[in-house]
Amino acid sequence: MTAGARGQRSLVWTLALLNTVAYGALYYAQPLLAVTFERTHGWTRTQTSLAFTLALLVTAFAAPVVGRRLDLRGGRGPLSLGAGLGAAALFTLAWLSSVITFTLAWLLAGLAMALTFYEATFTVLGQQVWGPGRTQATLTITLLAGLASTIFVPLTTALLEGPGLRPTLLLLGSLMGGCAALLWRYVPPRAPQGSAYPLSPFSADGTFRVLTLVFTLTRIVMVGVGLQLVPLLLWAGYPPAVAAGYAGLLGLSSLPGRALCVPLLARLGARAVSLWVVGLLALGTALLLVSRGPGAVAAALTVLGMTNGALTLIRAELLVRHYPPEVFGTVNGRLSRVVNLAQAATPLAAGWVFMAAGANYVPSLAVMTGLGAWAFLTLWSGLRQTH
Repeated sequence: MTAGARGQRSLVWTLALLNTVAYGALYYAQPLLAVTFERTHGWTRTQTSLAFTLALLVTAFAAPVVGRRLDLRGGRGPLSLGAGLGAAALFTLAWLSSVITFTLAWLLAGLAMALTFYEATFTVLGQQVWGPGRTQATLTITLLAGLASTIFVPLTTALLEGPGLRPTLLLLGSLMGGCAALLWRYVPPRAPQGSAYPLSPFSADGTFRVLTLVFTLTRIVMVGVGLQLVPLLLWAGYPPAVAAGYAGLLGLSSLPGRALCVPLLARLGARAVSLWVVGLLALGTALLLVSRGPGAVAAALTVLGMTNGALTLIRAELLVRHYPPEVFGTVNGRLSRVVNLAQAATPLAAGWVFMAAGANYVPSLAVMTGLGAWAFLTLWSGLRQTH
């Protein structure tokens, strides 16, 4: 455990605040910022989208290095550096004057995301807290961070419409800088086990390959559904306000999904709960594919949102139960590289399927349903072999 209950609580809430601000400022605010840059500077959507895609690629490729560094040195320095880099990227965006500077700033933000998103914070949490307290701490972090879009999308919108682009970026950057200071204050410099365990090299085993494939497929499904949801509903004839409401339902449903996941993990175990969650993901995507009425669409999105929220906890639980804490960062980093690369490629692939189908969303949803079923069968088969 950490030095005391108060220190542990401070650590957990600091990590929760970091994830909330980092996801809000660097991820959820990005589309709003991009549109404003396009209007202000006359840039194209291709230019702003390319910058963010490159940022996600940086996040993916940096993940294994970040994980290994966390295993070796602990979390205070890397997480503080990540928050500082996020602040520097946003401050740079506030004063940029060219597309090149804009792109370089988002490359810096990509490295910041690798150092501040769930993958990094869960590694630090696993070093400092273990046993039942770790699962509860993970829930606290994900519940608060799950509100990032709810907080930062309206906040960023209001700031952009009021004070304008530069004050918005300066405020977001200041929030990231504040997180850097809190991290340096409350995150211990090293893992408590220190040198009690030798850091041995990690070699990918069968379990790692199964989990990598499963969480890559589930990420593709959720990103693919999330990106196409509002355009799909508009295409199906829903009014814009209703489509936006359904998109909000998808995000809000993740919170009860995470809250229910913890007692189920304690009662049923990680294997059983993971199978249920991935199975429901496939079922929810299939239900969305065949849904015709508003009630069925709402039910499908509720199932998808809840499973998406639970997947964050399930991934951490399965990795913790299969791999020791001294290599958790390395394992999680290598898995994250594959998952994040797939995430970066999903918008392009989904768009290609949409266009190849003659501007029809049904084939794309059918592909997502098939990928969800593949994830379930892979997990079911893999857990049977390792049981």
